[in-house]
Amino acid sequence: MKTRLSVLLLAASASLLVACVNSPRQQQVVASYDLGPPVAALPSTVSDHAGIALEVRLPGWLDAQAMYYRLAYVDKQRLYRYAQARWVGQTGPLVQQRLKQQLGIAPGSAPCTLRVELDDFSQSFDSPDSSRAEIRGEALLLGKGRAVLGRLPVRIEAPAPSADAAGGVSALAAATDKTGEAISLWLKQQPLAQCRDLK
Repeated sequence: MKTRLSVLLLAASASLLVACVNSPRQQQVVASYDLGPPVAALPSTVSDHAGIALEVRLPGWLDAQAMYYRLAYVDKQRLYRYAQARWVGQTGPLVQQRLKQQLGIAPGSAPCTLRVELDDFSQSFDSPDSSRAEIRGEALLLGKGRAVLGRLPVRIEAPAPSADAAGGVSALAAATDKTGEAISLWLKQQPLAQCRDLK
């Protein structure tokens, strides 16, 4: 009888311990983010950008699910990763999807390629309660044989509405949209006729 009672008490204790370990208070919930719902194409972009394919490239360490930020008021060279927030997938495809929607670029191959190479896609804190999104890199219009037809430096910033991961995501989405707008205006000045006539 004592043995059976001891077994029951041991089982109850183990169950209580498991419940405590798996308690919602103890679990660390990781929030997953994307750049928001689909956006409408900018005016006239579908016809303007015919004959152009899009590719977005980031360094391997940046093209991941980790969400990076800098404490610029402490050390501009040091990167941190949010422990409780991440992207739903790799950064590159998320940015590429957003820019394709904005620029009205259809998927598939085309005579010309718009290559967006990003060196930075992060949140920067200027003080503990003030941050902004930073996008750095360049856009290249590539023609036949990958010849460079045009080059646009990309340096975009957008203020974050809050000094946390959610604010950083909102700012990076806004900065991505501003990047798309800048690229669209730049493409209007490029020799796009070549992209329709290349064989």
